[in-house]
Amino acid sequence: MPLLTASGLKVSYGEVDIFSEVSLEVAEADRIGVVGPNGGGKTSLVMLLVGQQEPTAGQVHRSSGLRIGYVPQTSRPATDGTIRDEVMVAFKDIVQLEDDIATAARELERAGDESRRNAERQYSTLLARYENLGGYDYVNHLERVTDGVGLDEQTLSNAAASASGGERTRAALARALLADPDLLVLDEPTNYLDFKGLDWLEKFLNSSRRAFVVVSHDRFFLDATAKRIWDLDNGRLHAYNGGYTQYRVQKAEQQIRQS
Repeated sequence: MPLLTASGLKVSYGEVDIFSEVSLEVAEADRIGVVGPNGGGKTSLVMLLVGQQEPTAGQVHRSSGLRIGYVPQTSRPATDGTIRDEVMVAFKDIVQLEDDIATAARELERAGDESRRNAERQYSTLLARYENLGGYDYVNHLERVTDGVGLDEQTLSNAAASASGGERTRAALARALLADPDLLVLDEPTNYLDFKGLDWLEKFLNSSRRAFVVVSHDRFFLDATAKRIWDLDNGRLHAYNGGYTQYRVQKAEQQIRQS
């Protein structure tokens, strides 16, 4: 079963049609790059997919329980805290569990003979869930990902409200990657990455089992990561197999046949 499907999508602003008759599918482990001219509707398309914009016409169907990690080109603070707090949103369930485990441990210490068995069972259940969510490794995982996207300790301690656009975007990227969603949707994720960060992101995506849809103007990045290309041009979406270079060859051959 696909993670997401869409049919007959149309986006118009006033009397101007940005695109129409767009149908698509995202399957498990899909690795899709989205290309097209500026103003062609790429950002509108991904916003439709994640539910942050409604189409003028058409429908988007997301599989039940689908978890989407979306990183827009411009990110706003998700908290009133630091950049680290922004990233830690990815681990909110684990952090809550740590509080619950501490509470359960105190209750276990106070438990008498009659209530001790239930207290032990509750404590063990919480520990098992904590391990299941990766609680014993999440700090190391946090450090690997924040270092990968170029967020050092000084930057992580800065207030999110006063952070630069690049710092916020990298924090949003780290948060999305750490949340391990079923589908990553990234809009120009390489804009604020240096060469080291770009190389790290390529390796991360290539080693991930999760599906992703990435809008990017970086043809080398798409060649390194994408297995399919969606070309949104002249108001229509065309799909091609392979990375960016293969897409360009296929599109050129298609244009020759049609000329």
